[in-house]
Amino acid sequence: MDSHRWHRRLGAFLAVLLVTLLAISIPSVSTHVQQKPLRMQLRWLPQAQFAGFYVAKDHEFFRREGLSVTLEQGGPSVNGLQRLRDGEVDVTIAWTSDALDMRREAADLVNVAQLLQRPGTMLVCSAASGVSKAGDLKGKRVGTWFLGDEFDVGYWLQRYGLGLDSVQLIEQKPAARDLLDGEVDCATAMSYNEFQTILQEGALQSDLFTVRFARENTGFLEDGLYVRATDLQDPAKRDRLTRFLKGLAAGWQYTARHPDEAVAITERFMNSSDTVHQKAMLEEILQLMNLNKGYGLLDPASFRRSVEIVGRGSGDPAGISRAARGAWSLKVWRAAELDGPQRGPLGPAGREAFATLVTSSWFYGLDLIGTTAFALSGFIRALQRHYDLWGCFILTLLPAVGGGILRDLLVGGMRSPPFVFHDGTYLLVVLIVVATGSILASLLSEGAADSANFQRVLGLCDSIGLATFTIIGAQVALEADLNWWWMVICAALTCAGGGMVLDVVTGREPRTFQGEPYEEIAVLGALVLIGGLMIADRFETLQWPVLAAMVLSWLTVFIGRQLVIHHNLRSWRPGL
Repeated sequence: MDSHRWHRRLGAFLAVLLVTLLAISIPSVSTHVQQKPLRMQLRWLPQAQFAGFYVAKDHEFFRREGLSVTLEQGGPSVNGLQRLRDGEVDVTIAWTSDALDMRREAADLVNVAQLLQRPGTMLVCSAASGVSKAGDLKGKRVGTWFLGDEFDVGYWLQRYGLGLDSVQLIEQKPAARDLLDGEVDCATAMSYNEFQTILQEGALQSDLFTVRFARENTGFLEDGLYVRATDLQDPAKRDRLTRFLKGLAAGWQYTARHPDEAVAITERFMNSSDTVHQKAMLEEILQLMNLNKGYGLLDPASFRRSVEIVGRGSGDPAGISRAARGAWSLKVWRAAELDGPQRGPLGPAGREAFATLVTSSWFYGLDLIGTTAFALSGFIRALQRHYDLWGCFILTLLPAVGGGILRDLLVGGMRSPPFVFHDGTYLLVVLIVVATGSILASLLSEGAADSANFQRVLGLCDSIGLATFTIIGAQVALEADLNWWWMVICAALTCAGGGMVLDVVTGREPRTFQGEPYEEIAVLGALVLIGGLMIADRFETLQWPVLAAMVLSWLTVFIGRQLVIHHNLRSWRPGL
């Protein structure tokens, strides 16, 4: 009796355990999926232009991210941005021209990822048109869809001293029919669609005059992912968008590895299909993306160019410029970590702003002033040792560019060969210092270089150089995608490396080891810069916070160096 009761209890326990395990495991598969599907509005009818979307859905890449996604097809009568604004969809694909126009009408829609990082719009002129250069377009019939593609044409023409008023604009029919039928001389075409149709109709590419606006830097950004700003500010919805972008990236990466399968999947969503055309379309679409590095990343410089193109074309540059403020955000892209975890204190937008400021003409001028000061210190050392002209050149060269060369050799990769091989101005500065110094040395008294006024000017220029080199060294490390502490190391090496090499060559112990704060000041300046850039990173669409961080770092180093010079400050040495 007891044996039967024990078996019943054991069976009941096992049944409860099984039900519990099922209850635990089932939600991990199904309830993680959002109950409300994310509604994705495509820009056009199903075609290989959107193959990554269909692949992501077919292979359940969205589902792996815990999402249920519905793909809503577009068409000539579907305005995705309006549907997004009205809350009918959650994400849409749109061109920059349309998005800026909607924002000008107070629709707060934001680009969170740029699918096509290069525009696909082209200008194609038939062999019969006689067009072989930009000037030949004057008076020609040019077909456009008047969907913003005419803005690209006008911007490109202006580069060659022409305008849209120099051609006859005609609203063209779909599928490049007007160009193929000879009703227009030239026409806009998408490189992945109409241009492929033209080639498939038998036209030889060598007989056509073509302009790819992407290669000419005269085209605005096209297919981008847009969402409502209110959704971007909601943490839960932003997380859902992040997971959507991850799933979409996986879909496009699979598409790139298996293009034939991707076309076959896409064709299941189409009523009819020309497989050859779809394969050609997909091949071209993949060339407009950066799938290996930075998929979906919007380039701020390309966006600024897009704003300029749309502003000129619309005739309202001021209105378009206002609409562009806050028109994009990298929050979703960065959260998706499509390019791996962020290294350093700045994201892609901040890095672009930082690099732009460091390479600006005014900062380049500070760089050359510092280079001159460092070069003078080496030349004076050569004079003191009574070196010949070659010895003067080497000792002048070492402190001027030695630190930067050591830094570039250490970083390698994109910094190889070192910067002096790309910009001869630095060697020119060294030659000028040697030539001018040699002449003045023969004219001035022997102690002129030791005068108080000369030392004061040299110290001022040295402080400028130290502050400038600190920022340049840090920017090199950031550009090379190194961790933040390498910004500190590269800053110190850029500032003090050349002087240390000079001391070694001339048989002296490095000055910076003997208690005079020098690279310590550069380290402090680099740390101030890193802190400032971390704050600036919160304002990704603005450049002035990055500039403020640079100015604060520069002043920290400059003032620190001046204090050392004027008050003869010394650093702490262990044991003393």
